[in-house]
Amino acid sequence: MTYKSAHFLPGTNKRLGNKYLLLECLGDGSHGWVWRAERLKDGQIVAVKIPKQLTKDDRSLSEGRDLMGIEQHPNIIRIHDMGRVPPDLEWFAIEMEYFPSESLAQKLERRAQHFGNTYDRLFNIFNQVLDAVGFLANLPTPISHGDIKPHNILVGADDLVKLTDFGSSALPEEIYVRTRENGGTILYSAPEYSDCAARRGSFVSLLRGDIYSLGVLLYQLTTGRLPHDTPAQIRSHAPFPKPSEVNSNICLSIDNLILKCLCRNPDDRYESIAELKSAFLEASTAQLIFRVHSTVPADHIKKTDWSVDVTEALEAGNYLKAARLAEAEFRKTDDYSAFFQQINALFRAERWFDFENAFIKFRSRNSQPLDQAALILGVRAFILIRRLHFAKELLEEACLFEKSQDELVLLRASILGMEAKYAESRKLLEHLNQRQPGETQVLRRLVQVCEQLRDYRSAAGYLRACLRALHHDPQLMEKRALYEKMGLW
Repeated sequence: MTYKSAHFLPGTNKRLGNKYLLLECLGDGSHGWVWRAERLKDGQIVAVKIPKQLTKDDRSLSEGRDLMGIEQHPNIIRIHDMGRVPPDLEWFAIEMEYFPSESLAQKLERRAQHFGNTYDRLFNIFNQVLDAVGFLANLPTPISHGDIKPHNILVGADDLVKLTDFGSSALPEEIYVRTRENGGTILYSAPEYSDCAARRGSFVSLLRGDIYSLGVLLYQLTTGRLPHDTPAQIRSHAPFPKPSEVNSNICLSIDNLILKCLCRNPDDRYESIAELKSAFLEASTAQLIFRVHSTVPADHIKKTDWSVDVTEALEAGNYLKAARLAEAEFRKTDDYSAFFQQINALFRAERWFDFENAFIKFRSRNSQPLDQAALILGVRAFILIRRLHFAKELLEEACLFEKSQDELVLLRASILGMEAKYAESRKLLEHLNQRQPGETQVLRRLVQVCEQLRDYRSAAGYLRACLRALHHDPQLMEKRALYEKMGLW
């Protein structure tokens, strides 16, 4: 039986629209389900990921869309198709190859049952992960994965490894990359990307973040623990034991390789995956000569602090609780990262005036300068409550930083539009559209500003481009119907 989307919940032997028969739930997370499914048109067994947040636009749900149609790689899960499922076009599905496997995280939980207790096996797995990340980095338009952790590494028969979950993957110079709130993810993140905000920057900077995550992964494989236990430790890059201090069987070459990946300054890490892989092959050979003993997972009591509680509240969507916890920590310790998490949580809760009070109180009582991430949050919040003078002031401060210039241009264009300076706003937006064709938040604003300038033909053109990414957005479809009546479609 086919269930109507409005009343549908995925279940065994239910049909998802007229495309899939759901057979077995492979995973149920806070953001979506993954099902083993039969593709109805040809009986092919596939994996289908179904996001839970269906109110988001298609572009934000289109995880891994840039991997569709690329050359197949043995260590990357192939993405076949994605989009709204007919006939109701309400549920969104990402169709991938079905790969019988377990995640590396599941396998590492069973180290006591002798999984991965030899360097040969662990190094083979890590080497395949390097191949996958290197393949993405060397595409004609390179891609940064952005969320490398054992949960996203599948291990199948004969230890064949496939990298999956491309929800945080980024093309070069993306204006915005999906936020990552999951605590486990943050514990594998580089310090510069550990603030629960969007990843921004050039491909080089994004890749250096991947290299840090690879260092965390290898640290875990060889020691049985992570270098840091809490988000706060990562943000401050708190001192941690060298791998050989946790596991005396680790040789100096592996020690040095991991520590280079985990440098706080991105410029001090490896410059490329090719450079990292070359160093790894040399170090792993040295390790196999150094000791043939099994790796020894260390007994480690994890530390906890306020940042763990805040992260858990964010992950659960309890933003006000996260804000209260962070505010209490900031009052007690004057820790800047606690203040940032407070305003970050208030922004997510859409508590604009609580945000304003906290932000202004910090500015009036603290001499410590705000970093760019906090300034950008401030600009966005004050635009929403139409405090444009303050938003412009914060924007000028944010522009003193070198990173994220595209996002700053988008914010400037938004302010100009709100000030009725439509021609100036359009000029900035068209510049962004040339740099990042198809970015829906730019195209939406171009439609609006062209309408204000009464250039309806151009507005219709930008609307067409926007609809290519957001096929069934109700507001855009309504606007299209209006243009059809005007004879502009």
